[in-house]
Amino acid sequence: MSRSDRVTKGVTRVVEKRNITTGRQMNLRLTGLDDDALSILVEKIQELVPQKNISRSRVLRAVGYLESDREFIEKLAESVTKNT
Repeated sequence: MSRSDRVTKGVTRVVEKRNITTGRQMNLRLTGLDDDALSILVEKIQELVPQKNISRSRVLRAVGYLESDREFIEKLAESVTKNT
C-alpha cells in the first residue's frame, strides 16, 4: 500500500518521538567507587520504574534536566564537594 493509498483510506502512521542521542561521545572516567555508586543509583531507579530499561547513560542524561530543582542542585553541590 503506497502512502497516497494510506492517506486516502485514513490509515496513517502514529508519529513517535524517538530517544535519539546526538551521537557525540563524552569520555567519562570513573573510579571503582564512583562506578559502584552509579550502579546502585541505577538499581534504585530501576526499582521505581520497572517497566523502563534504565541505563547508566540514561540516568546521567536525566540529571541534566533537573536544573530547576533547587533542593536537588544543593544536594548535588554538597555531594560534589564531599565525594570528589
